[in-house]
Amino acid sequence: MRQRLQFDIILNFMALLLLATPPVFASGTKFPKLNYVSGGNVQFPYSLQPNDQGNIYSETFLKASLPVWKASKFEISFFVRGFYSRDSLSLTFNNRSKASIGFTYTRKLHKTFHLSASVQYDRDFRLLTGKKKSGFRGNLSYFYYKSWWRNIPRDQKGLFRQKSWARAWGVFTFPESLESGNRNLAFITSLEAASAFVWSKGKLQYVPFAELTFARDSKKLSSNNKIVPAIGFKFRRPIKGGEINLGVKYAIDRRWVIGTTETGMVVFSGWYKSF
Repeated sequence: MRQRLQFDIILNFMALLLLATPPVFASGTKFPKLNYVSGGNVQFPYSLQPNDQGNIYSETFLKASLPVWKASKFEISFFVRGFYSRDSLSLTFNNRSKASIGFTYTRKLHKTFHLSASVQYDRDFRLLTGKKKSGFRGNLSYFYYKSWWRNIPRDQKGLFRQKSWARAWGVFTFPESLESGNRNLAFITSLEAASAFVWSKGKLQYVPFAELTFARDSKKLSSNNKIVPAIGFKFRRPIKGGEINLGVKYAIDRRWVIGTTETGMVVFSGWYKSF
């Protein structure tokens, strides 16, 4: 009954905000259209920790969002998101499906940097145990992306450095899980610097990169307190609205709560597409 009441509250709140957005539906403006984003990745191993030895992990998601209020520097949108993940070692937390519904406020602070705040209602199903969890969660995130592009000269032969970029993202999540009584605040951020090389008549990009992942939480869980620098190489194929990639990296996985440092190679592939 309580979960049903929570779900009804968010639906009613969404309906009220929809009615309170005359600039979107005013005469002479176009009706907002749904935006879709799909993506996923496969990684081996899932982490360099001993309990993930030989573990293959995969995940995928699909998100549909509807902007209901747009201005020059901010946007409010409603979204529905589906998520699915599996692994080869049958770890409970890696085998689940999740459906989410909520709203997001996005603020553009610069052409390369924006902040987002969201509230969502999640229904989480653990595939191996059959357990279901539901509840509200909040996120505060940021995204930075800066790129440098060079046109290929007509007389170019061999590999050419076409593009370089720096990007960073991070998110605060509360609560960290939907377990009853959970009050854990979690934070994770990742930075990447990369250059893309191409042959003069090719679209496939050859990308050396360096990255850094950093995570902390308020309950000092080992999985949420780590720093993982890495260097690697990937093949990247741009597609309309996204990319496909396949690569390998050498990473150093430092978990300071338990005082361990693991090193090794990680193979990965992924995709991302908006439409």
